[in-house]
Amino acid sequence: MFDHLKKLSAVKSGNGIKFLSPAVFPGNHCPMRIASVIVEDIKGLSSLLVGTPECATHSRLFSPLPEGRHGELHWLYVIDSNEVVFGCREGIMDALRKMDRAGAEAILIIGTCIPELIGEDMEGLIHEIQPELKARVAFVMLGQFKNVSYPPGSWKTMEAMASLMDSAGRDGMRVNILGRSPVEEHIPRPALLDHLESAELKLRYLAPGASLDDFRQAPDASLNIVLSPFAQPLAVRMEKDFGTPFIALHDKYDPAEIEKAYADIADAAGFSWNGEFDAEKLGAENLQAKAAERLKGMSFVFSQRIDMPVPLAGYFTGLGMEPLLLHLEEYYPADSVHVKKIKDAGHDPLVCRITHIAEDEKLIRELKPDVCFGYFQKTDIQCVSDMYDFYGQTGYGRTVNILKRIFEVTGE
Repeated sequence: MFDHLKKLSAVKSGNGIKFLSPAVFPGNHCPMRIASVIVEDIKGLSSLLVGTPECATHSRLFSPLPEGRHGELHWLYVIDSNEVVFGCREGIMDALRKMDRAGAEAILIIGTCIPELIGEDMEGLIHEIQPELKARVAFVMLGQFKNVSYPPGSWKTMEAMASLMDSAGRDGMRVNILGRSPVEEHIPRPALLDHLESAELKLRYLAPGASLDDFRQAPDASLNIVLSPFAQPLAVRMEKDFGTPFIALHDKYDPAEIEKAYADIADAAGFSWNGEFDAEKLGAENLQAKAAERLKGMSFVFSQRIDMPVPLAGYFTGLGMEPLLLHLEEYYPADSVHVKKIKDAGHDPLVCRITHIAEDEKLIRELKPDVCFGYFQKTDIQCVSDMYDFYGQTGYGRTVNILKRIFEVTGE
């Protein structure tokens, strides 16, 4: 019943992840949807969505107006049957000219399935048309046959923002925070950010909710700090294109790794910590020692609603636990580092997409895990649920809270 699934080490992208069961399911979110939502939330950024009439109709269900809140343009380019055969290059270029004349400041082309299937060369198109335009143009290709669910719509759109950035001199006191909005109240603010501001560093937040100007000016920062898996590909691109170093915090759970990351931040930004996190670090180290003793040998399965399953599985494996099966909504480019940790510990779990939880749970039972993580509807399997609560949190406190929640369920 699991023969169709791949092992973690054999997966290199989201395309390699199979569904756990063929149970009837209405389908995953189209990545075009989340890309359109992100663009609407970046002040000053316009968009041109290129697709079929179905794509246009779907887009207008959640983005009903062609005008943004601050004068942006969110236009749709509907491909006709002739363009499906012979390409839509000239039509897209004409649409870009019209948007430029209408006052668009910068334009992100969102390519859906048909442009990707017919091999439309967006990079070449932009190279040809850009000298004619005042507006800067970038693109992201999000054919759902290559991007099965919504995460690529987030991380590939964020990565594409690097094409709209301007080279700049370094400001030693400027730090970019990637993956957190300037105004974000529904996710607790990491204490680290307050300490950075106390050190008189200037923080710029790059995420939906930021402005086009924020993204354009981003290369002037001395450091990028990454708080989300959706933002790490942008950090990698900025390091390549502009030489901006980055430090990722979202995928670190071990207190020793967190301590090193904090030390690297202080070194890069030119200041020193004064014991601000010593108590938190000691608490996390003590709880981790307890976990390594009491959880060793326990097998586990990951279900839905775990925001970073591969890094978290790597952390649990380091505690001596055994991963049996992981639900992966997406395989991120940076996951390979954590896959190696899991392999080095002697494990290579099955990976899948769990979609119809009521049916898929029947299969999960066959694995007989000691504990499950994530969402289940009704189950007598020992389960640590609500793991998505930790999205956007970082540091020692997150590690402590995760381990405490495990102990509450396992009774350890």
